[in-house]
Amino acid sequence: MNFLKKADFFGVPFLQNINQQQALFKSTLGGLLSLLISVTSLAYAFWIIYLWKSNQMSPKISNSKYVSDYKLLDYNSGRISVYYEVFEGQVDPFESRILLPLVMYTDQFAPTEPMIIENYIESSIGKQYVPNLDLGYSFIDGYLQTSKQMYLFISLCEEKYLKENETCGSAQLREQFFQQRFNFFGIQVESTTLDSRDGSEQTTIQDIYIELELQSCYSINTFLETNFFELQDYLLFGTSKQKEYISGAKVQTQSLSAERCKLSYQNQALAVVYVAMNGTQTKTIFEYPYLGDLLANIGSIVSILFMIKYFIIYGNQYFLNQKILSDLMKIYYPEFKYIKIIKNWRFKVTKVTLNNKEVDQIEFNKFLDKIKNQMQQKLCYMNLLYEISRLYLIIRSSKSKEELLKSHQIGIKLNLSIQKEVNCLSNVMSVQRINQETDPFLLNEDDAELLSLPKRESQKYGEIIPEEIYNEGDYYLLNKII
Repeated sequence: MNFLKKADFFGVPFLQNINQQQALFKSTLGGLLSLLISVTSLAYAFWIIYLWKSNQMSPKISNSKYVSDYKLLDYNSGRISVYYEVFEGQVDPFESRILLPLVMYTDQFAPTEPMIIENYIESSIGKQYVPNLDLGYSFIDGYLQTSKQMYLFISLCEEKYLKENETCGSAQLREQFFQQRFNFFGIQVESTTLDSRDGSEQTTIQDIYIELELQSCYSINTFLETNFFELQDYLLFGTSKQKEYISGAKVQTQSLSAERCKLSYQNQALAVVYVAMNGTQTKTIFEYPYLGDLLANIGSIVSILFMIKYFIIYGNQYFLNQKILSDLMKIYYPEFKYIKIIKNWRFKVTKVTLNNKEVDQIEFNKFLDKIKNQMQQKLCYMNLLYEISRLYLIIRSSKSKEELLKSHQIGIKLNLSIQKEVNCLSNVMSVQRINQETDPFLLNEDDAELLSLPKRESQKYGEIIPEEIYNEGDYYLLNKII
């Protein structure tokens, strides 16, 4: 049993009460500030939870380079298109079959036949011709290398690419087009990224502009960038969400002669767009606040607010000291409770009365300082032990050691009713009462609180002094207050 008691982590100390109402001194100001701190802390906690619930708390974001096998890549997250923005009065080269948007794929460097991009979407800038995005990488000799690429051509019209009953635009219309003041073409790369606040998808657009002429061929190398996202959005336990998107493009441009492009690609291309993917991608981790982060956020502010407690504790210590001094003064000087101190708005004492009669302030201040010093000594533990030792010496001066030793053998007897059987065969019980003698020296339950503070407060005014202390009547009558 002793071992179990020693192993108990939750032992509690014995705290003596200041009075019958409270074990800890508490003040109105301390209660007001405590409520203010509690309400402020609770409001801040709800505010943090609201920010977290409404995705207004920014996550921790880390970026690193990452080699992917593109198993999770969503090819629908990216789109590349070719367009010509037609203004009023201008010739549309694609509609007029002056130029053709062509696409060619290579698989393990084996090219396919170029074909017209039939798929298009209508937009505010006109028709955007969108090829099927078919790209990829393979591990070759242990390294991730490009295995599929795509070429986009803006080429002069050739009837071999057209359907039956379709013809290219006339030479006159072609000449009119190339004599226009502006003939800008656009390559638009549409990609996807994630909003860091809530992990929702967002679309971004990157436009590349080129201007064509018959004597030149523009080569644009477009390397699509991919991004691997890892979302750690669980509150306490869970698994990360992983997503992989096409997130942008890097572009390299150069200018070649029309003959060079014709020799390389076997067509009359005026612009060539090479499309591939970077082997290395960016890995982005969104680490959203966990439960521990929310509690730490709330706790840090609450800790700052609770720094006010040191001022409250200091104030309560001061008021507790003043209250105990005041109570002690009222114990030794019962008439002190009839003193009224009147102060002005600057807290300066203007009047002191005792039983509604004004007293001299200078004399009262000297008296007050003196008894405060007296009562302050009573709060010293060593002084308490010293006064107890003096009481023993005083008692010892009138009592022998043998008589004092007898005090260890005495106590208050229990004066209870006792039930006693009349005989063994009968259930009839008789009640025997311990007779209480009228001897004034016989201890009873009243002796346990005879000298207690509550006994003093409940004592009635004008109580007659018992006969057994008549020999000390002069002393009690001389100093009687209540």
